[in-house]
Amino acid sequence: PIVDSSAPSHSVTVFIPFDENVIFSAAADSTIYDKIIVEGSLTIRPVDANVRIAAGTIIVEKGGTLNILTEENSEHTVTVEINGALDDQADPEEMMVGILALEGSLTISGNEVHTKMAPLSQTATAGSNVLVINEAAEFAVGGELTLPDTQEGLNVGHWNFPACCSYTDQTETCTIAAIDGNQITCEQTLMYDHAISSNAAYISRSVVIRTSEASTDRGHILHTGAGKFEVRNARVEHLGRTSTDLIDSTVMAPDGDLNFPPGQAKMIVSHQGSNQIARYAVHAHHSLVEAYFSGNAVLPVGRDGMVAHNSRVHILDNIVVGANGTGIFLEDGTETGPVLNNYIIGRGGGSRGGDDGRFSSQSGTDMAHGGFGIWCRGKLALVQGNHAEGHFGVSPFAFFVHPNFISDKVVPDIQGTPAELAGKKLKDIEPTHTNGLQLQSYGGFINNSAVATFQVGIDLSYFSVSADDEVGSIIQDAFIKNLALNGRGISTTHSRLFTLNDVTIQGTVAENTITGIWCNNCNGCTLQTPNTTLVFENVASNRGGNC
Repeated sequence: PIVDSSAPSHSVTVFIPFDENVIFSAAADSTIYDKIIVEGSLTIRPVDANVRIAAGTIIVEKGGTLNILTEENSEHTVTVEINGALDDQADPEEMMVGILALEGSLTISGNEVHTKMAPLSQTATAGSNVLVINEAAEFAVGGELTLPDTQEGLNVGHWNFPACCSYTDQTETCTIAAIDGNQITCEQTLMYDHAISSNAAYISRSVVIRTSEASTDRGHILHTGAGKFEVRNARVEHLGRTSTDLIDSTVMAPDGDLNFPPGQAKMIVSHQGSNQIARYAVHAHHSLVEAYFSGNAVLPVGRDGMVAHNSRVHILDNIVVGANGTGIFLEDGTETGPVLNNYIIGRGGGSRGGDDGRFSSQSGTDMAHGGFGIWCRGKLALVQGNHAEGHFGVSPFAFFVHPNFISDKVVPDIQGTPAELAGKKLKDIEPTHTNGLQLQSYGGFINNSAVATFQVGIDLSYFSVSADDEVGSIIQDAFIKNLALNGRGISTTHSRLFTLNDVTIQGTVAENTITGIWCNNCNGCTLQTPNTTLVFENVASNRGGNC
């Protein structure tokens, strides 16, 4: 322990100065620290027992280093519990309570998980406690699996859904009691059926970062500026405070009663907000380093799961379960890091509204609140190999690329960013190898799939093209299957042209009213889909609206 464990909760602040290196490996530290401030180096890792530490806030200052690690060949674990209360007087913008790297280096790294998801080879039935997967997987007894909601025929198009329709989220967890080849026995009996071919997500990790059940407020993880930011093979649980309600951030203003030299002022609160923006589960916020979110299991309770905001983040092989706003959020349109091979499970949360409703009134800052899997503000990132199951309030995949409020934003000059993008304003990016900026110019939307309940499978808004463009943005190798009674496979708004290569749109229930492609507000035009290899299966109508 760092201090005498008899100290009262939240009465101790630990300061690790520059040039001091501390290793924390205590198994029995019952202290709840108020703050741990790191200007030197702090490593939290097990030696010969599981490690647990609890704190209100851990702050990594500029030049400081925080490592939270487990050894690859060790069975011992690390649990960091966030347990604190916000103080609007001392911290009116509610930055505290969580793990904050303010131009410091933050590395969270658990043991690699070799099998992150496994498809069921037969339906898991309510009343049973046995799962049969396609082949033996490297899961562990005592580990946990999340099973997505696979119920069919929900009336998501009803104006008053879900209040109208006795909806119950059927996502549930299996704690593994025994493994026999490809047969898994759960400790608990299943309450619901889970369909054949749906994927069980393995959510146990050797490093756990979570908000304590005793905490007054939920925590968040944020990095900004220089340093280092890597979160790998960790379970991030019950983090995130920003909700899908209307954003209402605290506003600070200079105190006009005091005189300071130019460029200086005492700031006071002119408005105390009730829903502070940017307090998400895992968040790269204007990070000036190439960051990595890889192999994690993120179970947020707030608005968003993993967020890249004006940062270059590699978002790879993660599981995100139940984000109310969006599972993976590329916030500004300047994000260039790839989003690859993630599994997102929706739980029906969110406002269930589209982005246009708040776009103008909130100056483009209150986006992706409806209930999404992956949501992108721009076209610069590669989104490939991702899969979505469960229930999404609006859509598993969405692009909202309206230029208002972001055209002057600059792509950060970070290692790994294509040279032709780094340091450029979005409005000045005009690739020479395509006819205007399209999804495939620097990134792409390739080989993504959803078998889920949703209003829209792929939501595409404000994709402008030149008059002589004959290709537009390319949607490549997409499989979209809707379990609901109604909805749309692809929906476009203020967009004239897409190429859909090897795209399948499929309904599930008989006598559904699903529209394959719906086109909205095309300014008098008709959506064009040239050179398209498109398959519709079991949908009521192939095209609707301005299609």
